[in-house]
Formats: sequence, structure tokens, C-alpha cells
Amino acid sequence: MPSMRFSALALVASSLALSSAVASDGFGPTLDAARKNGPQIFNALHNAMREFGSALHHNGMSLFPAVIPEGVTLYHGAETREVPKKPDWLAFEIEHAEAFARSWGRPRNRTDGKHYLNSPGFAIHAQLQEGEPPKYPPSVSRPGHLHVYQARRPLNVLYIDGTSAGKTDMGTIDTQDILLLDHRDRTPWDDFGRADELCSLAEEWKIDGFIRMEPGFEIIYCDFTNGLKQLSATQRPERSDPGNVNSTSITMFEWARAASQRYQSIGSSRVLLDYSSMLSAFFYPTNLTNPDPERPELPRLVEASDEELRVMRQHVADSVARSMSRGKEPLNWQGVTDMITTRYASRLPLIAQAGSIDILRDEVNHLLNTHIDYSEADTSYFAAQQRCTEFYFQPVQARTPEDKLIYAAIESTAAAICAALFQARKLVVEDPEADESAAFSAAKAVVANLMETLRWSEWKECGKCQPDEVCFVAMWPMGNVEDHYNPSCLNYSVIIGRGDYWRTPGKTPGHRPPPPACVGGQSCPDDKDLGNEEL
Repeated sequence: MPSMRFSALALVASSLALSSAVASDGFGPTLDAARKNGPQIFNALHNAMREFGSALHHNGMSLFPAVIPEGVTLYHGAETREVPKKPDWLAFEIEHAEAFARSWGRPRNRTDGKHYLNSPGFAIHAQLQEGEPPKYPPSVSRPGHLHVYQARRPLNVLYIDGTSAGKTDMGTIDTQDILLLDHRDRTPWDDFGRADELCSLAEEWKIDGFIRMEPGFEIIYCDFTNGLKQLSATQRPERSDPGNVNSTSITMFEWARAASQRYQSIGSSRVLLDYSSMLSAFFYPTNLTNPDPERPELPRLVEASDEELRVMRQHVADSVARSMSRGKEPLNWQGVTDMITTRYASRLPLIAQAGSIDILRDEVNHLLNTHIDYSEADTSYFAAQQRCTEFYFQPVQARTPEDKLIYAAIESTAAAICAALFQARKLVVEDPEADESAAFSAAKAVVANLMETLRWSEWKECGKCQPDEVCFVAMWPMGNVEDHYNPSCLNYSVIIGRGDYWRTPGKTPGHRPPPPACVGGQSCPDDKDLGNEEL
């Protein structure tokens, strides 16, 4: 079978086909940047529209044109039965909308023409104006309404990855404020202003809205009269009604449970991502360093220049336009990442934690013998390592410039996996005279270091929880420090009040460096001092 590797010259030429997304000084997406950021691009693809990985890698740097098929049902919680006349939110899960299907006793518009954030599909917390919460009028409790809508046609949207509905100053909204909207100093709380400006972009790009994520995926939908049919708008029970869910703990737990049911998929093909039109800041040779030295693993856009951001913004516009005009089916790059993680996600930890050199040797041989032709005289195993790298690309025929950048990123990640495994094999298989103890420790360290580079979300999963528990990962605004570093099965009675992981301006100081016991899957000490009082 001929090799599926692309020549470097052909890839460079194709990637530079994004002519309108290249600056006069030549700044643009490059194969070198895609290869360098291969694990991050791999994770962006693997976790796209998946709650769990998107919560762990919450500073998303990628955007995907997408379609919500005709017939998909969506939900909205509001005070009245009235169809929204302005940009507003839609939820994919009933519990997400039900949490807001009530009167908050506060009008959306203030007397000064600005917005209250009483509709928490855009934000759960109160809006801050110049760092201070707005002064609300007196609250009047009354039931709200649950709206159910159906897509009357395919809805064109842009998916913003990561925890992109998280109102933090940790970088969760960098791709919206800094990249798309050219705002470097907007308060995270100004979500109605953010939505209004995003919808101005949507009108320019001829799309219907934007998908973001908090505990559950939501859509900033720009015009409820275009593309949607209201199926129902039913009043919720009074607080005193026996049909009301009176336990806030149960309400929050069921919302978290609904989100957890989308940890691995949005379900039922409700969102179709165009991976072949993906735009990622990781494609570019730009500075994504986090100015917070305590969180170097979280990428930020704050160091990118205005000209670099302009180029990326144009790339988004071009990708959206091409996606909507292209008739061909996009490549399922998430499927490629799924095949790779399925092969290695459970086996790499077994090698890194092997209790004996015999187990480690057998596991390495099991993984690599597929690619080794023992009739070859190549003692360097170069050809075998190449076959290992290319194994899951055999069905792939890259077509778009983005496909080629993605190919380079995933190939570099696969090459790192195969190189580490062949290095481990060299240590424990190829040298019979080696000191077994030293070789055993060195091989385990090689694979452990690989895992640190890959940072796959599978290694944080809880396993099966009891019916009154949920595998709980920090999802803004929910979650403590230990819930981010060490997700675990939590009972419904302890979900409420957890929120000290997130750094929220004017509200909570947010994440502190994890105590040593939080790292490497160890349990974390209880930390009750900074509960999320909004919830």
C-alpha cells in the first residue's frame, strides 16, 4: 500500500491557499505550528461537542462551522410565553432550560438601557458593571415558562470550543472577546453585549448563532423568528405547588447529571461539525503563553498582536463561508482521534504503572508487533515506526487547507506515541544485557512523560457511579479545585455550593495551585471555604 504521507512542499502550498488569512508579513497558519501544537489540536478535535474533555481543557482556542439538522428540538427557559425578540439562549438539555424557567423578579432591561442578566442562559451570575454588581429592583417570585422549539431548517452555527460560556478571566472567553470581537478589556459579565456583537457577526456571515458550553451546551440564537418553530411554552409550578421541585440540591444535581450525559457526545447527531473547516489559534505561530505563571497549561490570546488576531478573524470568516458553500462531506477527524485514543488510552497507563518488566514488555510487544515485519533486516525499526505513525491515516484523503493542517497535527501526535513506544521497546526488549531494573524504570518514565504531553481526558474519567451520584468535573460555575484535577462520583447532596475552582471577577478569587494530593489521580483535601453562593 502506498504511503499516505503528504510531501512537505504540497502541504505548504495548500496551507498558503488561505491567502486572505495571511498578513503582509507572511503571518498565517503553518505546518510547523500545527505540528508543534499537535497534542492541543488533537484534543480540540477529540473533545469537540463533548462536555467532559471541554471542561478539562476549558480554554478553547478553536472554532468549527456546524449545522444543527432540521427537526432538532431545543429548549429555553423564560419568564413569559413570548418568543424572544432579541438574541437569546437555547439549551440542548431540558434540565438546562428548566433551571431558568422561572421569574427572577428582575427585568432584562435597566432604566439606563443596559441589561440585567436575569436570563442565565447567557450567564448564571449577575452582570458586573465596572467591577460591581448592578442594583436590582425588589424581587417578586413567580413561575416562568419552559419553551420548546424545533429547527424548521438546517441551522448554520459556529461552535466555540472549550468552556466558552464560562464568565471567567482565566481565558475561557478569549476566542470570543479577543479573537472574534476585538475586545481586550471587556468584563466577562457583559454577556448580552457580547451576544449582541456576536450576532452582528452572525448577520455578516449569514449564520444563525453560536454554540458555547457551560454545564450543558447552549446556543446564542440571534433571531428566534428565523429558522425556529415554537412547539410549546408551558408554565412552571408555583413554589408552593406540590408539583414543584423544592430541593435546590436535586435541581442542581439533575442539571449536572444532564450535562454528564453529554460527556462523550451531544447525542443523536444533533450537531454536525465541519472539521474540515476548523480554525484554531494552534495553527498559527503566535504566542499563546498564559501570563498567569501558575497555569502554564492554559493557553491565552492576550499576547497575540492585533495584526495576528486580524488574520485569524479573517480565517474564521473564510472558513465559515467555505463551509456553507461546500457540498462535500467533511472528513471526520474526530473519528480518527477516537480510533487512536481507543487503541492507546487504557494501554499507556498500564505500561506507565506496570508492576513488572514482564508485563511491560508484553504490552509493548502487543502494541508494536502489528507494525513490525520480522523478516526485515532493519534493526532501527524505522519502517515499522513509520507504519505505526501512519496506521490510522490510511482512509484519509485531505482536501481543504484545514484538513492538511489537522493531518500534520494528528500525525505529529501519532509519531510521538509511536516513538515513545519504540523507545520503551528498545529499553526492555532489544538489549538483553541491560540492567533490568534501570531499563524497567526508564521505560515507564518514557511512557509517563508521553501521557503528560498528551493530556487525554480519558485519564480523568470516574467510571460507573451510583444512581444518586454523578461523575462530577468542574463546569463553570460549578466545581471546586479537586473537581477539575480529580473528577469523582459525587452524591446529589454535595453538588450545591461548589465553585472555588473558577476565578470570577468580583465574585471568587478562583483557582489556586492544586495541593500535591490533587495531582496524579490522588484524592484532594476538603475545601469548603469558597462555595459558589450564587448556586
